[in-house]
Amino acid sequence: MKVAAIIVNYNDEEETLQYVNKIQKYNVIHRIVVVDNLSTTTGAFQKLKQLENEKVAVIQSQKNGGYGYGNNFGIHYLEQRGETYDAMIISNPDIIVEETAILHCLEILENYQEVAVVAPRMFNKENKPIRRSAWKIRTFGLDVIHATRILEIIFYKYLRKGEYTKEDFEQEELEVEAISGAFFIIKTEVLKEIGLLDENVFLFYEEDILAKRLKEKKYKIISLNSETFIHYESQTIGKAMNYYQKVKQLHQSKMYYHKQYNHIYQWQEIVFQVLYGIRKVELLIEIPVRKLFNK
Repeated sequence: MKVAAIIVNYNDEEETLQYVNKIQKYNVIHRIVVVDNLSTTTGAFQKLKQLENEKVAVIQSQKNGGYGYGNNFGIHYLEQRGETYDAMIISNPDIIVEETAILHCLEILENYQEVAVVAPRMFNKENKPIRRSAWKIRTFGLDVIHATRILEIIFYKYLRKGEYTKEDFEQEELEVEAISGAFFIIKTEVLKEIGLLDENVFLFYEEDILAKRLKEKKYKIISLNSETFIHYESQTIGKAMNYYQKVKQLHQSKMYYHKQYNHIYQWQEIVFQVLYGIRKVELLIEIPVRKLFNK
């Protein structure tokens, strides 16, 4: 399969430089597009421009429109140049993935027509598996519990029903409902069929939206658990947003997702609004405690 990789950078140029310098040596990747999502750090775009060669293009978006906007910007760049690829790698820059893992993922995409997305299992920097490498599509009930810390504690056992078990991940090829957006490979024809990524969410819920769109078209997502990649979790997000900003963005994306894709009623919207207010109060205690313990 002919493969292109889209990598969105925002104030994370050092990680992006390291990552691209590594993967541009992979024969399995034919094209790399680095999209600078209008970084605010001094000289970020100029640094990234040093990566440019016949294989790597470095472009800058017109605004910091978030995850979906940045990736779509890179895809549109290839389309405008008349470049066609069988599959697209959508990847954060703060990861480590080996070429063998990519090759194995592509084998599954080639062998199964109904499979649209494949990704290795996600591990953290301590080389331990991350629970949220893949999960079940978020429902109203699950997101009510996720809305506050106190509800998460009280209904913890119920929350785990929205996740895959350790036994599930022992399967080499696990069919999942949603998979992490940090790194995955998707068939280009399917990506175009579903209208690319939804640009109406700036951050958070992108994976659930993608999962919903693929499910409607009866496509499958596979977590390839015999292969892994390392994700240095939320480095970029942590640099760009404080706790209050992240909680606000999470709430906005949650409301859009549930209204647009789950068609919730007005009373359900009110429930989310009330819980968002409670969560903001929780932060008044949580943030000082986190700082105290340096977490």
